[in-house]
Amino acid sequence: MKKSIHVFIFLLICCLLITLVACDGKSGVDAGADKGKLPPTDPSNILVAYFSATGTTKGVAEKIADATDGDIYEIVPSQPYTQEDLAYTNSSCRANNEQNSATARPAINGNVQDMESYDVIYLGYPIWWGKAPKIIYTFLESYEFAGKTIVPFCTSGGSSIDGSLSEIQALATDATWLDGRRFDASATSAQIKTWVDSLIMTSEETDGEKEMTEEIFLTIGDSKIAVKLEKNSAVDALVELLKQDDITYVANEYGGFEKVGSLGHSLPRSDVQMTTKAGDVILYNGDQIVLFYGSNSWRYTKLGTMQGISAEELKALLTKTDAITVKISLN
Repeated sequence: MKKSIHVFIFLLICCLLITLVACDGKSGVDAGADKGKLPPTDPSNILVAYFSATGTTKGVAEKIADATDGDIYEIVPSQPYTQEDLAYTNSSCRANNEQNSATARPAINGNVQDMESYDVIYLGYPIWWGKAPKIIYTFLESYEFAGKTIVPFCTSGGSSIDGSLSEIQALATDATWLDGRRFDASATSAQIKTWVDSLIMTSEETDGEKEMTEEIFLTIGDSKIAVKLEKNSAVDALVELLKQDDITYVANEYGGFEKVGSLGHSLPRSDVQMTTKAGDVILYNGDQIVLFYGSNSWRYTKLGTMQGISAEELKALLTKTDAITVKISLN
């Protein structure tokens, strides 16, 4: 009698587990909330980049692009994958060889135009043996992602996205990564739109963002100059340092258009090609602060712009001596 009861309980538990798995499989999307949120973002600053070998990931990527109104970019291998390449039961097929090689980086045909203009990148791929295909590694190693937010998503019949994340996140450590989400081929536009909307900060959350520091101050001799800050990860890191203490450094003359000195700390970079103007405060090489009283064209990370001082006044202040002492503070 007791044995029969035990068998009945065991069968009941199995039925419940099968029901739960089946329900999740029909949903088209993994259950569970993503960690991290996105501020409301101009659609022109959103890119949906994806690799799709069979078309499943492409379908999901197109629905995400529709939901975000962002641009879409397909990661196309220079050597397309054939059915034989994807014959996973064949241990020597191309896909298996690549996944088993730590150095495999399949070449990509073409590139993203003006990657610097995108702040948020939804990155999609199928799961191959629990990992992202190695062409995703190629993509991540091809661009600078400092200051950007990456939202990974994958397609799979059942494998979680979790096993693929640590390796690809290590290829873009300067980016902010949101938790990923798995979809299967049955995911609907409505389900994907719900997920995309769940990533956007609410009005209450964005109100909290408004309390962020918007300016810092430079003290040079008897002059104190406000600097209107940019919004990027370098500025965030600098403000966190200033919350601990003011920073004082020596800036030296260079090139007849700038004063440059070591900050004594390394900040995350999101360098873009730019032509500076008088009043620009720039991060160079991650650990040097440049104060421009002239102009130069180079790849920099902009920290901010000096306020309330003319180009002539600024040049006179910065060129009094070859070396000047600069204090950076929050007030």
